[in-house]
Amino acid sequence: MEGCFINKKREATRIDADRYLTSYRKMNAILRSSRTFKRANGTCDALDEATVHSQMYAVRAMILSVGDTSQRYFLYNYYIKCGTVESCARLLGISLRSAYRLKGRALESVAELMREGRS
Repeated sequence: MEGCFINKKREATRIDADRYLTSYRKMNAILRSSRTFKRANGTCDALDEATVHSQMYAVRAMILSVGDTSQRYFLYNYYIKCGTVESCARLLGISLRSAYRLKGRALESVAELMREGRS
């Protein structure tokens, strides 16, 4: 799986899933700062930007392939929309404790998809 942080010698865990999904936020920040830099200096490197976009698309596809609707909704709002666990809990109408449990189950679902080699 391209852009994945999985060590080939072991199975994917929730931590690996969290790192993989968190990379979306980092790549988004890189894109924004890169565009600002390019505007200031007048340079353009479309290939690098295309690579970042394709990796971001892979993360979005991974989230959308999660089977459970509430897990998918949580992952989308937390990782793509850069929400907090508290804001996701409010959106889903659940307690904060339930939101953390949901996050754990959702990350386990993503880790399972990673183990299967899907993205």
